Amino acid sequence: MKKGIIVGLFVVIAPLVLNAQDTIRVLHYNLLVYGASMASCNQTNNNVDLKDQYLNIIINHTRPDIFTVNELGRGPTGNPSENAQRILNNVLNTGGRTFFRAASYTNQANQSIANMLFFNGQRFRLHSEQVIAVIERDINLYRLYLNNPAKLVLGDTTYLNLIVSHFKAGSTADDQQTRLSEANAVMSFIESRNLTGNVMFLADFNMKSAYEIAFQTLTFHPNTSIRFHDPVTAPGNWFENPDVARYHTQSTRTSTPACFITGGMDDRFDLILLSNALIWGTRGLQYVEGSYHVVGQDGVRLNRSLIDPVNTSAPMAVIEALYNMSDHLPVGLQLVTRPAILSSDRTIFGEPVGLHFNNPVRDFLNLRITGFSGMVEVSVYSVTGNRMLTLSSQQFYEGAVLRVDVSNLTPGIYLVRVASPKIAPMVKMLLKH
Repeated sequence: MKKGIIVGLFVVIAPLVLNAQDTIRVLHYNLLVYGASMASCNQTNNNVDLKDQYLNIIINHTRPDIFTVNELGRGPTGNPSENAQRILNNVLNTGGRTFFRAASYTNQANQSIANMLFFNGQRFRLHSEQVIAVIERDINLYRLYLNNPAKLVLGDTTYLNLIVSHFKAGSTADDQQTRLSEANAVMSFIESRNLTGNVMFLADFNMKSAYEIAFQTLTFHPNTSIRFHDPVTAPGNWFENPDVARYHTQSTRTSTPACFITGGMDDRFDLILLSNALIWGTRGLQYVEGSYHVVGQDGVRLNRSLIDPVNTSAPMAVIEALYNMSDHLPVGLQLVTRPAILSSDRTIFGEPVGLHFNNPVRDFLNLRITGFSGMVEVSVYSVTGNRMLTLSSQQFYEGAVLRVDVSNLTPGIYLVRVASPKIAPMVKMLLKH
């Protein structure tokens, strides 16, 4: 008969103080047919000269180190990299900036639009790039590494893998099947190469619900080591859901000339998903809890435009630039460089059980137990033995993330007790500073 699990975690909770040089800003944006004419979009209603001005305002406001995009159009002269170079020259490397670089342009799908990566060349170098699959469009993999001369001399550095995709649009069964094929292609690639390090999936997913099979394939893959995580808690349907309004990315307009989609903000199409390593910080980079955001979204736009009612979530010039630039909003988050966190596996009564958690703790303590499914209860105690909060007993599934909100606790040291009747005791130490 197995004993109950008693998992003790000494947790130091303190304000998160980051050096600006340690913070990495990531931005993903659907540029709405930048620099090309297709369907109803042309140089009159989607003028690239004006888009450069709008995008410059947005970049100056968000200041990304990594900038991935969908819908980069082919150059009008036939030069495949012309529009990428245009963004470098007219938007990114302006105002005293000279450090942005671009990946290579690919368009094996032979479509009018493609993906692209731009990055801060002072902070990152491009290690490699390839096309994972060609289904509706190219699915690109870009591998960056931190430009840290001291570590490079020692033959050591931190890698970041960026998967950029633009999934098939539409709501028919065939459309959803195509998106499932795209998701399967990505996960099969990751699994075949054991790509379990720092991986981000940045895309216009074109999905209306977390229930869609393609999204379930990404976030509940049978191989728990390669599952992606949504940085925010947004299960269920996203379309016209007021509970998800702060994460809606399309559409910025309720009425529009040709080219722009109408209907107001009601879809969460654009997302950034994260691998286990980025959630836990086990490979030198960690997601900054609470940093995920939709630029220009204040959460009161449901079926409304970006500008009506008045939007004060960013300076007015930025809101107007977002409104005119695209019918999508950009999605951003922050990473921070970290040493490897505490995480270990052990065998208990012949069964391998692993406890993994984020270090340091900011607003949420994220617990993941491998080799275990069952009911768990989490309690947080002060060092004097007072119980500060309890997360009532609930079903825990293998490889899932159990989030404990500790944002209301005063900075200090706490004991966290995780209990289940199924597994023997296990104790860990966790430090936050």
